[in-house]
Amino acid sequence: MSEKIRYRDGYRGGMEKYDFSLTSIWRGFLLLAIPITAWVIGAFPVVYSIAYLIKLTDFTNPFQTFLFTFVLVFEFLLFIILETLIPGIFIRITKLRVEEGEHEISIKNKNFFRYILFFILYRPSLKLVGVLPLLPLRIRFLKLVGLKIGKSSILAGSEIIHDPYAIEIGEQTLIGGYSWILAHIAEEKLMVKKVKIGNNCLIGGGAVIMPGVIIEDNVIVGINSVIPKNKVLKSGKTYVGNPAREI
Repeated sequence: MSEKIRYRDGYRGGMEKYDFSLTSIWRGFLLLAIPITAWVIGAFPVVYSIAYLIKLTDFTNPFQTFLFTFVLVFEFLLFIILETLIPGIFIRITKLRVEEGEHEISIKNKNFFRYILFFILYRPSLKLVGVLPLLPLRIRFLKLVGLKIGKSSILAGSEIIHDPYAIEIGEQTLIGGYSWILAHIAEEKLMVKKVKIGNNCLIGGGAVIMPGVIIEDNVIVGINSVIPKNKVLKSGKTYVGNPAREI
């Protein structure tokens, strides 16, 4: 008997399945259990130390209350660091990444499942590290989850880098603020393709770089420009617009 497939109303994409198979149930459980475990491990030292300090602090004493407040700010910084790095370590240890190619939009598809799990672990940490201007921590986190970036390249700190494991950035390259670089797109299927940005490039603020884009050396991409998927930007040229064109 063929397997029954239920589609979302109006959906015209791939095999987006909703069922109660063991595979779907198990993977659905993992999508909850793994991130929650990572977040709990990150939060535990902070919660434990605060609970311990509350017992030791005499809040009728202004000096002790001031010290407690000072430590509380430090604990907040520690919380950001741990909740950024612990999920990153989970991603690194499990080698969580999506293979290049097209994948069915279904939890039963291994790569789509890995994409969802990566997203759940990655995006909250990326947002959290953006609360304060902790650029060294942001770069350390991005490298931890797979980004390849030259030591002399600069990130603005407000850029959004999706799928960092599938993105390479060369040396002496500047990625402008609020730019988007993504190696995936969901159309009829989930498509993943590497993005390569060369040396001595300038990516303007608000630019969008789509999957499969190759930017050769010494290229300038204008502010708010959109580079369509699979486009090759030739060395030494300047591109602006939506879609971006050479000028």
